[in-house]
Amino acid sequence: MNSIPLWRRHEFSLLAAVVAVAAVTAVLDGQHNYWTNPGASAVDLVRQWSMLSLFALGAAVVIISGGIDLSIGSVIAFSGTMCATILLWLAPEEMTRSLPLPTWVIATAVSGTLLCGFLIGSLHAWLITVVGLPPFVATLATLVGLRSLARAICDSITLSVRGGASTQIDLFDKTFRYLATSVWIPAAVVVVLSLMCWLLLSRTVIGRHLYALGGNEHAARLSGIRTDQLKWLAYCLSAMLSSLAGIFYICEQSVADPQTLGRGYELNAIAAAVVGGCSLQGGLGTVPGTLLGALFLRTVIDGVSKIIKSGADVYEGLIVGVVVVFAVVFTRGETSVQPRRSLFGGALGLVTIVNLTMIAGILMALIGARLLKGAVQMDALWLSLYTMTAVLALLALCRSPLNPTAWRRWGIGWAVATIASGIGLDQAYPAVQTNAALRAVAQHGGKVVRNDAGIVIDLTASALTDREWQILIPKLAALQPIAELRFRETHITDRALESVYKWQGLRQVDVRSTQVTFPGIQRLKRQIPKVTVIAD
Repeated sequence: MNSIPLWRRHEFSLLAAVVAVAAVTAVLDGQHNYWTNPGASAVDLVRQWSMLSLFALGAAVVIISGGIDLSIGSVIAFSGTMCATILLWLAPEEMTRSLPLPTWVIATAVSGTLLCGFLIGSLHAWLITVVGLPPFVATLATLVGLRSLARAICDSITLSVRGGASTQIDLFDKTFRYLATSVWIPAAVVVVLSLMCWLLLSRTVIGRHLYALGGNEHAARLSGIRTDQLKWLAYCLSAMLSSLAGIFYICEQSVADPQTLGRGYELNAIAAAVVGGCSLQGGLGTVPGTLLGALFLRTVIDGVSKIIKSGADVYEGLIVGVVVVFAVVFTRGETSVQPRRSLFGGALGLVTIVNLTMIAGILMALIGARLLKGAVQMDALWLSLYTMTAVLALLALCRSPLNPTAWRRWGIGWAVATIASGIGLDQAYPAVQTNAALRAVAQHGGKVVRNDAGIVIDLTASALTDREWQILIPKLAALQPIAELRFRETHITDRALESVYKWQGLRQVDVRSTQVTFPGIQRLKRQIPKVTVIAD
């Protein structure tokens, strides 16, 4: 490992990727939070990275040993609930009345929660080594069961102590919440535990045995390695680190809610470990790589939330999945089993090209259009079609049986053509949309004119109805701002006026000889005070 140049190591690639994502975020973020408020952005990123790193380290140890832990999210939820339950049980008066908690109560709750993690890890080890269940099945069972058990415990303890069942337990003690609200405590804990895990894996016999177990369990057993005890250690480490993360999460969120706490976090943990270089086949992985994998994942998620703003959490699972696939494919380098040209060979390759092209188009329509909002003029549909065309051309090029020199030459040509066509389409987009809007108005028997007030949509004496107007409205976006609408002698009603409430630039509307009522005109005037309505 030490003989590999720094710039070719996986950790260096991840660090460069983190810097690149941060730079892109700083540019595309409309509020430029990384520049205007770097301290708060860094604190939030470090806090979230610290808590993800905690249970990602546990997942990495299990993966290195050749196993898998699907229960991490449920362990976080169960452990957080147990911590809050112990606090409520030992200090019901303080928890109910939002009074400060005694130090011994907090210490007991934290210790009890870590003990729960140890017992859960031991249960996993017993199911795998004694009962003989595959790790996938054993941890899948606790993934399903622990969250339900946590909710039942929460209902029972709140009913017993407070006289009414509740699905969550609120936490108010500032000292307890300071464990997570202060960024230095989670960060310090992660640094210490990471150092301990690194020493365990790289500087001890147990660590070498864990790698041997993941590489070939049968050979490790024949070599005299106590594989069952190693699995017990790995799964206990994973569960206890998840329990510690559960404590931090309820401190940060000031509530223990087993229904939502930690949901889907097991995938984030596995993703961070895999992106960091762990092989799901076992025997490969490092602590620094896992920490950088967690940092990369959190930087991507944080960047998307800053760029998209509202609703960014909807895309978090999608982002994690895409990041994992691309990270594994493009950072494995020489360890990749198949050469590039064979990826899309045969009938399956053709179907895969169609799949990837459609996925790229959907991602651009859903996420890319929001990421590039303000930076390009094209709408989501145009961006999606452009992306699909570019991806289809690239994948077709990958399928072609070209030698490396020809592939590089065609690849450069594809990149130049893609950039040039993208710029050209973006520049042509406003004119194309304007012409489309003019044609749409003409098809409905109207015309577009320009006077001293601005753009006028004249539909006088046309057969326009409310339904046709609703279809026409999206196409008029290219003509905004519209100053005047002429609906005289059409079939529109009050519904047509309701659709223009947001057009604050509108100054005059002609509704003579239509079905528009006086109340409808008054509502329009309230919404756009400066508008003048010409009526019968």
